[in-house]
Amino acid sequence: MAAPDPHAGALDRGLAILSYLARHRRATTAELSEALGLTKSTTYRLVERLKRQGWVTTSGYAGDIRLGTSAAQLAVAATSTPLSDLAVPALRDLLAATQETVSLAVPHALSMVFVHRERGPHAVGVSAELGTTRPLHNTSVGRSYLAALPPDQCQRVLDELVDSPASPVTPDQLPALQAILDETRSRGWSQDQREFDTTSCCCGAAIRDHTGTPIAAISVAGVAERMQPELTTVGPLVRKTADLISEQLGWIPG
Repeated sequence: MAAPDPHAGALDRGLAILSYLARHRRATTAELSEALGLTKSTTYRLVERLKRQGWVTTSGYAGDIRLGTSAAQLAVAATSTPLSDLAVPALRDLLAATQETVSLAVPHALSMVFVHRERGPHAVGVSAELGTTRPLHNTSVGRSYLAALPPDQCQRVLDELVDSPASPVTPDQLPALQAILDETRSRGWSQDQREFDTTSCCCGAAIRDHTGTPIAAISVAGVAERMQPELTTVGPLVRKTADLISEQLGWIPG
């Protein structure tokens, strides 16, 4: 983590302490001093000030410093913001960057449901009504959501997909699907190359809450002939946008 600017004021240095604790959970005064490039006396003074206002607290024999109740209250206020309020502005930026249809979907049973969608400016594009469902196994929103689940939970959902009489997933298809999910985890975004709809291609990425749990997914979709050559360019943009929304919900990458 970069040290604060040498000319930064007390507010900047105090925020640097809070940011460090948000990522590392707890630290001693000496660890904060070394990590942030502050003198021990300055660090001690800032920590005491933050303690008086409830932003940090200390515990344990070593006096480990961790975030306090004021930080917790702020986090609750931030994460109570409706998902769409955070996602829509970011999706519109993504639409402007890609010129393709952008979507927000949330999980429901063994499907994903579109709760927001804005079509790109091209005369020929991808469209769908709000409330439309998409399967988990062969769509970008579904695959990105599945790949972001903890391994044991992902496996339970895969088992449910196989067991469901309404699902087209068979036991023989599981190894290939699991390989796709592994690839999705590795690069941070999913793709659907004419698999759900033979006329379109899509990229997707999961949105996480403050605990790291996937709660939704976003996607960029376009006509296959136009979108397919751009997947490796658009995919990282989708991931970056999903990460931005997740961070606004309190998720800490890494």
